[in-house]
Amino acid sequence: MAEILRMEHITKRFGDVYANRDINLEVREGEVHTLLGENGAGKSTLMNVLFGLYQPTEGDIYLHGKKVRIDSPAQAVRLGIGMVHQHFMLVEAMTVFENIILGDRNTKGIFIDKEARKKEILELSERYGLDVELDKPITEIAVGAQQRVEILKALYRGAELLVLDEPSAALTDIEVEGLFKIMQKLTSEGKSIIFISHKMREVMRISDRITILRAGETVCTLDRAATTGEELANLMIGRELVPSHYEKIEKPGAPVIELRSVDFQKTSKHNGLNGVSLTVGRGEIVGIAGVDGNGQSQLAQVVTGVLTPDGGEVDMKGSRVAQFTPNGFILENVSHIPEDRNKMGLIGNMSVMDNIVLKSTDTPEFSDARGLHLKKKAIRSYALKMQKKYDIRCASIDQEARNLSGGNQQKVILARELEGQPDLLVAVHPTRGLDIGATRFVHDTMIEAREKGCGVLLISADFDEILEVSDRIVVMFEGQVMGVYSGKNPPIEEISLAMAGK
Repeated sequence: MAEILRMEHITKRFGDVYANRDINLEVREGEVHTLLGENGAGKSTLMNVLFGLYQPTEGDIYLHGKKVRIDSPAQAVRLGIGMVHQHFMLVEAMTVFENIILGDRNTKGIFIDKEARKKEILELSERYGLDVELDKPITEIAVGAQQRVEILKALYRGAELLVLDEPSAALTDIEVEGLFKIMQKLTSEGKSIIFISHKMREVMRISDRITILRAGETVCTLDRAATTGEELANLMIGRELVPSHYEKIEKPGAPVIELRSVDFQKTSKHNGLNGVSLTVGRGEIVGIAGVDGNGQSQLAQVVTGVLTPDGGEVDMKGSRVAQFTPNGFILENVSHIPEDRNKMGLIGNMSVMDNIVLKSTDTPEFSDARGLHLKKKAIRSYALKMQKKYDIRCASIDQEARNLSGGNQQKVILARELEGQPDLLVAVHPTRGLDIGATRFVHDTMIEAREKGCGVLLISADFDEILEVSDRIVVMFEGQVMGVYSGKNPPIEEISLAMAGK
């Protein structure tokens, strides 16, 4: 088969951080070429370079053997590259038809021959089995149909090479089957597909060849026929066990929280929970390992009172939880480092000082008996103490929290959430986007909370982080618990297979 794309020695650097380093990728005509790797392995960055959203720091791109410079998505489209992003790029206020022709070079000018355009689009949709309703607004069609609109839009603009970024993340099983049929039809007609995924079953089912990325570098390219899911899981995670900096606890105290057969939208594999049972004891860190989007966000929302489960039982410190409300869980002494520190963890236009005392303004320490007047002096002196203790680097504690670096924003959240000596700390991706120094600080702080008898539930897509601090490791896949492992000598291979649904 002839080569359609070659990316040679692609490096993409953001400041001092390498997202891609010296990557080589070759895609042939008529193949499904899978990019496989953990979260943060550099898959999406590489595809954003190919689609002209980023310029490579180093390296060259060749299409049909000719060197090209792709300086914008419009240029990528002109060169026959189409991309369906994980989060669809559709204009919700418009119909399916309007979205497909939007920005197309054949529809410039005032007059558009709508009927002729519709006829072309319907012919394309029939040819590839892309069933869509052209006159429906985007808001009225299902997720699977939105994806078909994105694929149709790319084909209508002449795509010969189609990039599908995590295309099955939000689809049902039946929709995934439909997507695979479409992909097979496209490749049978000589079109090429780059398929980004981390779901082993899908990769083994649909790929012709597989390139594995790890920590921003190419590991190898394999023929699907010549490999196994086990081999791919090991290559994808591919690490010898690095000794942890922390001592592991093997005998925790009494349960702080206990989930028994908890369900939430259990038919949804990526946004649901299906019969989840787990316990977090006092003075232990339980790490939830798994690829992002396997029910972890829903688990975090249940154990912080944001979501009410559809079934099962949750006990908090030995008593059944009957009402799930965030305030109820705060009163139960649950602290939370949320997954989006800007949207859920901080009020950006409030000062560092106000964010630190946000949860305790009605305590006698900071307000009068009737709660009408705040004790400004006490608040300031406490915030200064916390700034020092948590090493929050800011111009002053009156600075708006939105203007701090990510690491310092996280320290403000830690100061607020941990000073109340919580019984349970729910930490969701607590070091995402932080540098090594800030990451180490967060880990030390979590260990310190554990030493004081706090139970910690750590949810992270960073496998290294889970191995580093967890006393026990629970693996989740498609909303279910796949296994529970000791954090002291964790069986890496078993865990990596469980994360891949094996």
